[in-house]
Amino acid sequence: MAGLRSRVLLLALLSTARANLIVDVAPETPRPYVLPNLKGAAIDFGGLILRTLVANSTSSGSFSLMGVNSGPGPLNLIHSHKEVESFYALKGGVQVFHNADQGRQLSANDFVFLAPGNNHTYRPNELDFQLTLAMAPGGIDDFFTVAGDPYQSTAPFNPEDHSQLNATKVLGLMPKYNIAPHPANKINLDWVNGTTEDGLDTWHVADQSLPSDPSKAYFISNNRGPKYLVRKQGTVIAQLASAQQTGEKLTVATITLKPGEEPPHIEQFEKDQAFQVTEGQLTLQIEDETVQLIFGDLAFLPKGTCFKYWSKVGFTKFINWSAGFGLADSLIKNAEPWSHAVWPA
Repeated sequence: MAGLRSRVLLLALLSTARANLIVDVAPETPRPYVLPNLKGAAIDFGGLILRTLVANSTSSGSFSLMGVNSGPGPLNLIHSHKEVESFYALKGGVQVFHNADQGRQLSANDFVFLAPGNNHTYRPNELDFQLTLAMAPGGIDDFFTVAGDPYQSTAPFNPEDHSQLNATKVLGLMPKYNIAPHPANKINLDWVNGTTEDGLDTWHVADQSLPSDPSKAYFISNNRGPKYLVRKQGTVIAQLASAQQTGEKLTVATITLKPGEEPPHIEQFEKDQAFQVTEGQLTLQIEDETVQLIFGDLAFLPKGTCFKYWSKVGFTKFINWSAGFGLADSLIKNAEPWSHAVWPA
């Protein structure tokens, strides 16, 4: 009887552990989890709603991921910092300004990398936009937590919110988090794609490359960066940032999957990484639990986590952020250069 009671207790504990894989708020300590779209601790930062997807403490300081939702908004304060930062647009649009006269209108699946020390800012300009912000090393989530106000609504953002940031409070907090404000800096706000000095005529029209200089900021439009094909699997990897551009702090890529069955092999890496779905449905097996992720859902996999991934729907695409060599880097090692956004027939 005692043995049976112990077995029942063990099964109950295992069931609870599996149920806890899907969370409403990102854990503060490293462990695997899945965070559904628009879940996570949320902060109102002057009408901009920021949700913590991966906290600084969760990744042991390697990176932070924030979800950002808003309607049209004012220009954010021009600033720079020592960390590497990137934006990946999920839907809608936002203008991103870099230094004096460079910028892009980011729409779905566009990417910007902001190297340390570069002045930058942004301005949301569509009725419903969403992006994911990554910073490495982490800590930006801690800044927004103390600089903003808690946001409790289930709405992506409040379209009737016309509140203003407490500029004095924000400016006072910035130095503590290695953020340098540049309120006197001049940025050309009168540009549209194709009119400023850095070759915008190629935006969404021609391929863009990744710079070899890690101090250079750059933009990659949807599917226009370096691409690779794992022909046998029908997997397309679009590289957005490698260790070379980020000083080995972060790698970013999208991975596109054709439909398939559960793979026989298990993946495991020595760096923390996260997956976020942008199209389709990703099936992910973490340890002994299998979950399905759709648009905006995010999975965090701390280093050493065993997992499998596949998709049974027609077209699935997800972003892979990693604190170093991760899944996308592993796939690229065994891939061929590719010029297309989908796999061959």
